Amino acid sequence: MPSKRSEIDSFLAMDVLAEANRRKKAGRPVLSLAVGQPSHPAPDKALEAARAALDHGHLGYTDAFGLASLREAISNDYRDRMGVTVDPARIAVTTGSSAGFNLAFLALFDAGDSVAIARPGYPAYRNILRALDLNVIEVEANAAHEFTLTPDALTEAEREHGVTIKGVLLASPANPTGTVTGRAALKRLADWCEERGTAFISDEIYHGLVFPARRRPRFPSPMRRSSSIPFRNTIA
Repeated sequence: MPSKRSEIDSFLAMDVLAEANRRKKAGRPVLSLAVGQPSHPAPDKALEAARAALDHGHLGYTDAFGLASLREAISNDYRDRMGVTVDPARIAVTTGSSAGFNLAFLALFDAGDSVAIARPGYPAYRNILRALDLNVIEVEANAAHEFTLTPDALTEAEREHGVTIKGVLLASPANPTGTVTGRAALKRLADWCEERGTAFISDEIYHGLVFPARRRPRFPSPMRRSSSIPFRNTIA
């Protein structure tokens, strides 16, 4: 008998990808647009670093939080691009953001806690939360709320569901709407969470991917607040 925690919704994008791969294997012509991923190879510097690592054999275990030199480089990136001081001891390097979410949810929440996410939103958030026995509160992010989470919408969600929200997960830019939560809106949300002792998790996975150095905006960082944990899977 499988665990009830395994009763999560199918990740439809991956289902479509699997079907596309099956059709390709059968020799049928397929143009797959199911998942967002680059069509170009890895950057030359990344390939060179990977070859050097293979040649020199530096492939063993790292510290649990990742290489100290990498964490320091990430800290420097926050300082140089955002003007924010982040202690490298507060940075953890994971194998993709999904691993980071698992660790963060396990560290911040107990089974049965209620965590708010936007609807529409990234399906993996809902699936990971439910698999960890957390209560997912989906809050509609509509035009009235500029397609992002707001304190008023969260307060209304608590009243409607009869729960106390223990965590708020915000993506900016958001998937699938592409919404970027502005500085003022982000501060209002962070203040609401801080005043209540609610954990605030900001997924900023796409920040830094598309802006040339001379035009990069200075994004607000929830790292300024002890109650928030940002995820930045950034390629510099």
